[in-house]
Parts: sequence; C-alpha cells; structure tokens
Amino acid sequence: MAADTLTRTAPDISCEHCAHAITTALSALSGVAEVRVDIDAKRVDVQYDGSAASAEQIDAALEEEGYPPLR
Repeated sequence: MAADTLTRTAPDISCEHCAHAITTALSALSGVAEVRVDIDAKRVDVQYDGSAASAEQIDAALEEEGYPPLR
C-alpha cells in the first residue's frame, strides 16, 4: 500500500519523452504505486510504499535515467 509521497524537481525535464522515460523507470521500482510528472513545473511526484522502496532508490533511478533531481 502506497503510504509515502516524494516530490522532486528535475530541471532537465523538457518534454513528453522525458515524462514517459521517468514514469517507466520509476514504475519499475518495487513499491512504487504512482508516478506523476509535471513537465512545465519540472516536478516528479511519486507515491510509494516506504517499506519496499526508499527516497534514495527513487533519486538514484531518476539520476540513472538522466534526470538528476534537486534535493
């Protein structure tokens, strides 16, 4: 059950391709229930189960995908 929410700003988000890549990468993480990407705000909102995923894992996945988040 998703109980935690994480919001990150990723300045490199610029288009639908970016949003799709981020959504695909984060949705593949165990415990991630929902990913919302706001292209205009360059923001990523993630609902996840903190017992299955961590903020560090989410940040690492963003960085690995090429969208390093501001913390």
